Amino acid sequence: MRNLPIIFLLLLGMQATAQIGGTSAFTFALIENSARHTALGGVSIVNTDADPAAGFQNPALINSSMHKSASLSYANHVADLNYGFASYSYSFDTSSSWLFSIGYYDYGKFTRTSTAGDILGEFTVDDYNFQIGYSKQYTDKVSIGANGKFLYSVYDAYVSTAGALDLGISYRDTANLFSAAFLVKNMGYQFIRYDDNSPREPLPFDVQASVSKKLAHNPLRFTLTLHNLHRWNNSYVNVNARNKEINLETGVVKNQELNFGQKAMRHVIFNTELVFSDNFQMRMGYNHQRRAELGPEDRRATTGFSWGFGIGVKKLMLSYGSAGYFPGIASNYFSVSRGLSRLKRKKKAPVEPYF
Repeated sequence: MRNLPIIFLLLLGMQATAQIGGTSAFTFALIENSARHTALGGVSIVNTDADPAAGFQNPALINSSMHKSASLSYANHVADLNYGFASYSYSFDTSSSWLFSIGYYDYGKFTRTSTAGDILGEFTVDDYNFQIGYSKQYTDKVSIGANGKFLYSVYDAYVSTAGALDLGISYRDTANLFSAAFLVKNMGYQFIRYDDNSPREPLPFDVQASVSKKLAHNPLRFTLTLHNLHRWNNSYVNVNARNKEINLETGVVKNQELNFGQKAMRHVIFNTELVFSDNFQMRMGYNHQRRAELGPEDRRATTGFSWGFGIGVKKLMLSYGSAGYFPGIASNYFSVSRGLSRLKRKKKAPVEPYF
């Protein structure tokens, strides 16, 4: 455990070097896996509310309050893409917990054609994410965790596999209603390439940090999340923008240089929750990168904004989340979770519940 910070730094340095200026395969490993995460802007690594789906994002959030709890999610994404997720948590005691998860990504059917444009039939495209997560309560306020992943892609006759690792740490101060988290995500290696003649592709590495504060005697909880911390310039500049500049001598579109504030804001996600009770929450989020890069210049509307709610019905927690990716086009997530039994705790100081 004492060597954990050193391991974090070594792995972070290796992955950050590999990702600068490049793209990656297996980007589905970054997709949110529940209605709650969707409503909060796409990334939520700091608060759990005893939902086992939280451990899919940050393994340090897996805890004994999730013992024998299951979570199921379905997403009707943009362009009729369909995603499905399932998670199940098990704890041997109050300090060690496991999470078993699977993610399924269905992109529908595509038309197969020849180089001349002749229709030859159809083919399907699917991705899978198999995860096993483990969390250890290090102190009464600090927990650490790891997710091991097996990523599997089938694009018609092209198949690729990869292995990845998430390392997370969570801090929570229940007395002051404050929590924080840090996550190094998708460190890994492509085992089987889509094409044996092509080089191995990097995975969608990410470094995330988050802080959260709930107001005393008030249902409001505010959270600030930073993503892609390993890469300062995390922006995409649209060369087809209306205000583009063209070099009059060469006719080539000039690269648009973003200022410091514009680059900084592309790392930021804000969200707010109204935690009225364990059985009723309202959620809202704002992802600036989505709004700046996906919405049209003249009509961004609700692009980048998200919202949702969670309602407890008997022993079930039902959640809905909606995120705007383009004016008039939203991604809709539906989740249900349930605790299947109570954990028989050992005789030791109980761990305070997450807030």
